[in-house]
Amino acid sequence: MIYKLIRNSVIWRVSLVVLASLAIGFLLGKKMDLWMIATLFIITIWMLIRLVKYIQQPYKKLHYFIESVKNDDTSTLFSTKTGNAFLNALHSSLNNLNRLIQEKSIRVRMAERYFSEILQHIDTAVLVFNEKEFVLNSNKSTLQLLGLNTLTHLRQLDKVNGSLRDLLLNCENQKERTIHIRKEKESMQLIVRSTIIRLRDETVTLVTMQDIKGELERKELDSWLKLIRVLNHEIMNSLTPVTSIAQSLGELWKNNPVNEIKPKIVEQTINGLDAIEERGDALMRFVESYRLFSRMPDLRMSEVSITAFFDRTSILISPMKEEKNVSIQFYKPDIDFNARMDEQLMLQVIINLIKNSIQALNHENNGKIEVSSRLLNGDVIEIIVVDNGSGIPDEIKDEIFVPFFTTREEGSGIGLSYSRQILRAHGGSIGCNSVPGRTEFYVRW
Repeated sequence: MIYKLIRNSVIWRVSLVVLASLAIGFLLGKKMDLWMIATLFIITIWMLIRLVKYIQQPYKKLHYFIESVKNDDTSTLFSTKTGNAFLNALHSSLNNLNRLIQEKSIRVRMAERYFSEILQHIDTAVLVFNEKEFVLNSNKSTLQLLGLNTLTHLRQLDKVNGSLRDLLLNCENQKERTIHIRKEKESMQLIVRSTIIRLRDETVTLVTMQDIKGELERKELDSWLKLIRVLNHEIMNSLTPVTSIAQSLGELWKNNPVNEIKPKIVEQTINGLDAIEERGDALMRFVESYRLFSRMPDLRMSEVSITAFFDRTSILISPMKEEKNVSIQFYKPDIDFNARMDEQLMLQVIINLIKNSIQALNHENNGKIEVSSRLLNGDVIEIIVVDNGSGIPDEIKDEIFVPFFTTREEGSGIGLSYSRQILRAHGGSIGCNSVPGRTEFYVRW
């Protein structure tokens, strides 16, 4: 509609100018009165000026509106009762656009305030700085972590720790690293993640920091308590019978003079000494297990085909498979891929997981174990061992990776914990998901 008004108005005004110009030419050709020609010429010039102003007027309005928006002034309101239908339509459109900009601006400010409040309430320290090292934003957790009242420039970090500023400036984009610093007399272990964000006018760096020292100490204490509990259990299981048997034998010989020793007493003594020897051997085996667990061999890394790795694993576990009469299926990937690993140690991990599954299926009919592998996100290797056993009870799920924890009398309790050490040496992890009828162990690196 607005374009039609412009077109019709311009055509009408241009037509008048053209007609006036033709009239001037006609009068000049007829050598008419000069005053009449001069009057018509002045009228033509006036119409041209009006035409130019008419065309310029909307552009002036648009320029004024754009300048107002550039200066964040959205309070401008144009009149829609100018007596000019075209200007009324233009002003109405500009007012509608201005209203939309106001609504968008309000939404943006609300979102900024919303995210600012979230930023201030999270426990993770968040810091944003530009290429000139000026701090553009930081939250309360940052100030609390660093012990500062305000933070406007990275140079202020020198008061906290002399190396922290350089560490933050040299963090790689999208990389996470752990740094150790001292703040006054306090030691901190920070997980730092840096992200470079390129804006239109500048490049800024977003840094998140979290002190994990307290959490690590808590988990370390929990691990020690679990380990001490298991060690106490194993040692007491060995020493309690030894002490009891020794006391019984001592009383037996004290209450019977040497010249009155009967064959039955000698037999009881020999049986007691055999029991002491047996428990001593068990304690020695336990100590040997501890020595094995505490000494991780050096990794011998190589590129290994997953298909070939599964073939070797299948050969090595075939005697157990036949002895226990358990179905073990290896599902090789459709497209073979290589994994960088210490093959012997990784074989030890997978075979140990399969052994555990076989033992879990010891009293099950139609026991079945499945071993498969896949790539996660294109570069993370995952091997999964699944069995259809009764599952792991909820009360011991958190204990199965604790060194020397076992639910079997003949078990050493180091298989899973040693496997976890091997995976950590590979930069990976091992985990478990278990429900009745399905237990899944997975290794990733």
